[in-house]
Amino acid sequence: MNYALTRGIPDSFDRCIKPSTNQQPIDINRARAQHRAYREALANLGYTVIALPPDTQYPDCPFVEDTAVVVKDRALITYPGAASRRGEVTATGEALRHFLKINRMDPPATLDGGDVLQIENKIFVGRSTRTNDKGIKALIRWAGTDRDVIPVTLGDGLHLKSVVNYLGKGIVVVSGGGFDISTFSAYDVVSIKDAEAPLLSFLPLGKNVLLPSDCPETSKVFESRGFNTIPLDASEIRKAQAGFTCMSVLFEA
Repeated sequence: MNYALTRGIPDSFDRCIKPSTNQQPIDINRARAQHRAYREALANLGYTVIALPPDTQYPDCPFVEDTAVVVKDRALITYPGAASRRGEVTATGEALRHFLKINRMDPPATLDGGDVLQIENKIFVGRSTRTNDKGIKALIRWAGTDRDVIPVTLGDGLHLKSVVNYLGKGIVVVSGGGFDISTFSAYDVVSIKDAEAPLLSFLPLGKNVLLPSDCPETSKVFESRGFNTIPLDASEIRKAQAGFTCMSVLFEA
């Protein structure tokens, strides 16, 4: 069975970590409506959605992807790079332990799940402001022989998946810079360079893709490659420098 672990929008959401270039206030009611539409889309695609309650102590708690990495029947509970987010992992670990074997990362290693891009039997991991070398080494030890872990040094973007993501069918989509693109030379690289690039955050789900409704040209590109696109409003989520990958931990059990 396919599961999607999510977590609700807290009343404190407007105090989440925002990019310095975008300090617009967040409409929490609209953010909740966007989050609800996201969960409904996952459910409509056959996922059993686990919705953890929000916690006002942790304004960024809806972005559960950063708190866990899942490979097969195992989950690594991370130690997030932002100190204000480290308490979020408790609820994630408690939820996932009913389905998966749990291991926990210890400081001084730090790692955000948004820096982890899995493509078949490989894990590309961003070396970023949130993920350090000790976190990468801890991930390598935890992955063992199940995955080949490949570090990618970032210059731009909050996370690796802020600038590159895997669409499926051997297609890697690049929507930002600041890293060595030759790292992905074994794949069919599609670059999004127009005005939609800074807006793009998509979640591939087999032949279906969730993506922002204000990225119509990217939607056409994906559909030309044989994917079915599902546009969703992402305006308030984006103000928190987040997107569709951030809001769930997907796994099978």
